[in-house]
Amino acid sequence: MKANTNESNSGTNNPELNQLIDTYRSEVPNFYEEGISEILYVPVKDGEIKVFHYKPEKQTSKRPIIFLPGFGTTPITWRDFHIAQHEKNEYYYVETRDKKSANIRRYRKTDLTINQIAKDIAQVIDFLGLTNQDYVLMGACLSGGVILQGLIHNHLSPPTSILFDPFTKWTQNRIFVKGCMPFIPPFLLGFLKFIIAKIVMSNMKNEAQKERNMDIVASAVPWKWRKFSLKNVNFDLTDDLKKIKNEVYVCHGPKDKYHPEGTFRKVTKNIPKGKFLYMKTLDEDRELLVGLIASEFAKITKKDSLPKSLQPFHVNLENE
Repeated sequence: MKANTNESNSGTNNPELNQLIDTYRSEVPNFYEEGISEILYVPVKDGEIKVFHYKPEKQTSKRPIIFLPGFGTTPITWRDFHIAQHEKNEYYYVETRDKKSANIRRYRKTDLTINQIAKDIAQVIDFLGLTNQDYVLMGACLSGGVILQGLIHNHLSPPTSILFDPFTKWTQNRIFVKGCMPFIPPFLLGFLKFIIAKIVMSNMKNEAQKERNMDIVASAVPWKWRKFSLKNVNFDLTDDLKKIKNEVYVCHGPKDKYHPEGTFRKVTKNIPKGKFLYMKTLDEDRELLVGLIASEFAKITKKDSLPKSLQPFHVNLENE
């Protein structure tokens, strides 16, 4: 395999990347519309979480995909992920316990740690009958961190692990979380959530990212967000990444405030078998790009490693 070390080849004007993305563009129904996906509820600690299961009549993939969206995100946010799978690939879209759809018992000891979310995913995989089977496990942002946490602590051992802009260390608004969040009751947080969101995103120039974030805020469950932030504010996998024995693909695409490219290069280098894919494209294609990557990996088996179509975007970090 010849790695691509020329970053200009992975830019928004890269014809090869644009052509690949264009092959996936189409008008399809949303995966969360009635009759498109099967709805499953998987038992987990203190409740159950919602899983969308999409299975086409004539699939072209060799193995299913388990997709974990980022923290608090809604199906609407990831509707373009489905474009790359429609009438092609079987996949499971897992709404983790931080989501509004998750029926999690609320009490003093409710566990909303990233470690518990990783354990939930292990239960989902077992529930689906995929343990010891060949599948693709992909997580975006926070859920990329969930997969890493699961790998480090042996909760998870997927045949193929793909992380898109993985969250490995809590860096956002730590002063606010530590200094203010303990004193804001959930009902008040619910009242103030839009005001707080606008303040936090006031300097964000990426309009598409801002739109996604406001949709997340609209669906936020105040007590979950409060407990999650207080339990995970010190989350940091930096020193533990070296413990990962599995091969891991770290992917980065459009640039935004919370996902700087350099961060993911460092993360990849700290994983012994980490491989970095740089696919810089337009932000409006971000979710379609994530779906595309998952789809290309679903076309091959775990023995094939990196799909031929994605090899031009593999960046060799050994000399950096």
